[in-house]
Amino acid sequence: MGLDAHVCCNCIKDGVGPPHPFPELLRFDETGEPTLEEKCQPSLEQWLQHDRWLKPACPHGGHLLSRRLGNIALIGYVRDRLGGDFPMIRERVVYSGEHSGDWISAVDSARMLEEAQALSAEATDPIVGHLANDLVELAEASVATGNPIVF
Repeated sequence: MGLDAHVCCNCIKDGVGPPHPFPELLRFDETGEPTLEEKCQPSLEQWLQHDRWLKPACPHGGHLLSRRLGNIALIGYVRDRLGGDFPMIRERVVYSGEHSGDWISAVDSARMLEEAQALSAEATDPIVGHLANDLVELAEASVATGNPIVF
């Protein structure tokens, strides 16, 4: 078990790649992932065509940036070494080494970027510093695209 994070790119939103097989059904969920409009009750065949289209539709595979933040033990190690000056990192990232399905909005990513930069600058432990640098990159990508950091 571990903690992974990514930020979706905007290639598909920006029209990069081949046209979608069902443009009238294409939408983007709250994480920035392209999906089909559920209200229209897409068929299994439509979902399969969407999935086949999605793989080559973007040179990033849909994710501008992906990072393995660490396994459950490494995340616990970092959490134990964080001071009180990093509440967002503590409460939204390293609170568990295996959370998934949640995200940090692009607005909140701007705040996290400040914390991650400060942590990176003051980290003397290479493990903490590496995680801080990953969080800086993720937050920068989130702010740049307007898409959240997804865990």
